[in-house]
Amino acid sequence: MQGIYRLFDIPYYQKGNFPLTNAFVTKYNGNWVATSTEEYIEKANQISRALLDMGIKKGDKIALITSSNRTEWHIMDIGILQLGAVTVPIYPTISAEDYEYILKHSESLYVFVSDQQIFDKLNKVKLNIPKLRGIYSFDEVTGCANWNVVLEAGKKIMNPALIEEHKGNVHPNDLASIIYTSGTTGRPKGVLLTHHNIVSNVIGSTERFDLRKGDFKSLSFLPCCHIFERTVLYIYQANGVSVHFAESLDTISQNLQEIKPDVMTVVPRVLEKVYDKIYTKGSELTGIKKKLFF
Repeated sequence: MQGIYRLFDIPYYQKGNFPLTNAFVTKYNGNWVATSTEEYIEKANQISRALLDMGIKKGDKIALITSSNRTEWHIMDIGILQLGAVTVPIYPTISAEDYEYILKHSESLYVFVSDQQIFDKLNKVKLNIPKLRGIYSFDEVTGCANWNVVLEAGKKIMNPALIEEHKGNVHPNDLASIIYTSGTTGRPKGVLLTHHNIVSNVIGSTERFDLRKGDFKSLSFLPCCHIFERTVLYIYQANGVSVHFAESLDTISQNLQEIKPDVMTVVPRVLEKVYDKIYTKGSELTGIKKKLFF
């Protein structure tokens, strides 16, 4: 994987080696919507240009909170990282008080959220976070600025050399992300991860994955705010694996049938839930069908 030293090198590596029509695919209003490698990079660059215009500098922190994995998260991730700024991914299910603590502790300047529910929770505590400059949402959310405002602003700033200059100032040992623990034994604790920390795992773990490069489909549903799934998603990108995002935990069976992925990552509890659902359906059958099922 020559040329991958920082996390934002990964989509450019994909573009040079396995350009995809379906780099990321997310379902909106019942329809699967694909984003190509080219579009992924272009939108990330728009975000970078807009963030520079908003005063973001190397080392500044921007938080991301989504209820489920989606394309926008990854566009934001690369747009932030290639400026030398730092992503702060946050679990969507924690309390408003923990949101407040993490955003203050990390000194995050902006937050990008997925939906109304997260915005409402954040809205309760935003006035207690003095350094917070603004909140943007991916969905249309009442009372919240939409992330399209940032994308459109980035479209109007045409200076490709500017992004290259900032990328050149980011080194593998620079801080890339602060990932907070769940806080089950007290306040959440921030874990500092450099580009090299994660890239070395991506390159080392790729050898363990039996991937047909440029030709595999994946289904992703484990939270990308957790370093396990996040690393796996970088591995998919670096190996030209098309990433489809499951709508939710409850729709995994349906999404599996729709996508028919070649690869996915799971945890034991998820396998149990899928098994229980299949078992329940079998129990509802009668006669010979039931006998054959079991």
